[in-house]
Amino acid sequence: MQGLKLKILGRFEACLPSGESVSLPTRKTETLLAYLTLVPGPHSRDHLSNLLWGDRSEGQARNSLRQALNALKKLFVNFDPPPLRIERTTVDLNSHSIEVDAFILEALTNEQTPRGSALAVKLYRGEFLEGVVVRDLNGEEWLAAERSRYRRLATRALEDVLGFQLDSAEFDNAEELGEKLVSLDGLNESAWRTLMHIYAARGNRNHALMAYKRCCEILSRELGVEPSEESSTLECAIREGSLDVKADINAAQPGVVNRSMPTSSAALAESQHSIEKPSIAILPFENMSDDPEQEYFSDGITEDIITELSRFRSLFVIARNSSFTFKDAAVDVTEVGRKLGVSYIVEGSVRKVDNRVRISAQLVEAATGNHLWAERYDRDLEDIFAVQDEVVQTITSTIGGRVEYAGRKRAERLSGESLLAYDHVLRGIAAWLRNTRKDNGNARRHLEQAIDLDPLNPQAHRWLSEVLISDWMAHWVADRKATLLAAYESAKTAVTLDDSFSEALATLGSIQVCRREYGDAQRSLERAVQLNPNDTQALGLYGYFLVAVGRVDEALSQLEISERINPFQAEWVDWVKGCAYFTARRYVDAIGILRTIKDPVNEVRGWLAASYAGAGQLDEARATLAEFLRVAEDDMEIFPGNRPGAWKNYWQGIAIQYQDQADFEHLYQALIKSGLED
Repeated sequence: MQGLKLKILGRFEACLPSGESVSLPTRKTETLLAYLTLVPGPHSRDHLSNLLWGDRSEGQARNSLRQALNALKKLFVNFDPPPLRIERTTVDLNSHSIEVDAFILEALTNEQTPRGSALAVKLYRGEFLEGVVVRDLNGEEWLAAERSRYRRLATRALEDVLGFQLDSAEFDNAEELGEKLVSLDGLNESAWRTLMHIYAARGNRNHALMAYKRCCEILSRELGVEPSEESSTLECAIREGSLDVKADINAAQPGVVNRSMPTSSAALAESQHSIEKPSIAILPFENMSDDPEQEYFSDGITEDIITELSRFRSLFVIARNSSFTFKDAAVDVTEVGRKLGVSYIVEGSVRKVDNRVRISAQLVEAATGNHLWAERYDRDLEDIFAVQDEVVQTITSTIGGRVEYAGRKRAERLSGESLLAYDHVLRGIAAWLRNTRKDNGNARRHLEQAIDLDPLNPQAHRWLSEVLISDWMAHWVADRKATLLAAYESAKTAVTLDDSFSEALATLGSIQVCRREYGDAQRSLERAVQLNPNDTQALGLYGYFLVAVGRVDEALSQLEISERINPFQAEWVDWVKGCAYFTARRYVDAIGILRTIKDPVNEVRGWLAASYAGAGQLDEARATLAEFLRVAEDDMEIFPGNRPGAWKNYWQGIAIQYQDQADFEHLYQALIKSGLED
């Protein structure tokens, strides 16, 4: 079953393709479904429980989240494939099988056609999730931001429709639409002037003058100001009967979009398409404490995030001086994005009470106002500088990953003809992450195209080396020796082009492990971590090196640090952790993590079989190894078959290149115990 229809503009409604209405047990469950649909995941369970049930105790919040997720599981039980993925610590929803009125509204508004704008106006039945109340600060902020965003989109669609009508002197339901416009944006004088023009054009002079009076009242009540000279001049002309409606109607409508030009957000998006790196601005975090002396703490958080994000060579970060020009100002993120010329905005707040501090942060796409990520951190202030360092590291590492994720999703929506080198890199990464032989081939083609377009692009060379080393590890190529060398050369090229590119250094280090160049690998990986302690991929690959050289306790510690500062890790980190547990003879722990990996590369099945054998679970070991052999025969370029000793050569050329032969023999004997040489 496919195609759940979701209406979240106005009162929540959901129905199946048959038209049958769907009922969810609580408003919070409805809100959770809306959040998972709109905000790209995966999301941590802690984040979701804090977002919607932050006013309850920790245990109550988790239980409420569990009940809501169970209700959503039942909703999607007949969908194939199920769009909802609930993991031990994360939740993710693939929204492709859901038709959402909010998404349609946005697409129609961006069309800027009479038909599209008119349909968008009809879709806007009321404010986003009308009637929903969230008592937690993070939830309130998200809800308010989304309501504001969709109200702006509806306003823009209304302005378009009215502009088309006034241009053509066709006034079908113009008065009704004009009233709707001022109800949505009552502090916008241009909306009131549009309404005044409509009434004047329809011959309703008294209604036009009354509209001016209502404008005066709302501006006085809400802002304590009088209307502008432009509005008062218009009122005077209507009162005196001197307004030439046909001559003045377009000149006096700054609120109506000029349809010969793109809107600012569309123009911004187009201009940003040509930027080679995603650009980001961190606005000063707001001090929400009663004590103004705490301003130094919120400013310190902001400055540290700017500094730490600047370590990511894949991002262009706006300097502090530019970001701090918006301090203490009420800002519209789309306007900030336009002024600073950036793709993404980070906003946040700091609230300190007694010896506790709450730090909130959110990542917003500047052109659209979409919220891509938000999180809240509650800490005791035993050591204020330690808290600042910990939270800054967590925020920056997460943002780096979420921006890359958002970029990949954007690139996948672009037409093939419009791709620039950077877009080919993003598509290459997206294909590589799918972990199949076919997708790896697609990834390689995208990255080679990126290099053709921009031979000096270190990102393209670095990711090509990742793709090539995946081919080598999975035995997807006949000449593995040549492939390993090509991966090494690509990584070296990336580092040569940018010697402070931590991600490229980390990739080079991992390839040096595969080449058994352990000293060089250690230098490359430690340099990568030194350059960017927030790069969780570098931390994970350093853990991989530590497993290979037998420093397993250090490896597990490194991997736990990586996971703590960024819970949205790639699955290969769990693979490395499973290998570390196996090497440490912690077989049950290895089984626990290896069998949770979705869509694993085939080697993971071998490690899982060995772990079952080590734990004495021989039936599970044999069944898992049989699956490994079945996939290997279909997937490998050269299948070893049943020749004695052939598989030993295979396992000596796997991802974990043990420095100590005893560690390898421990693995291989477990595989034999699983039935490898039967």
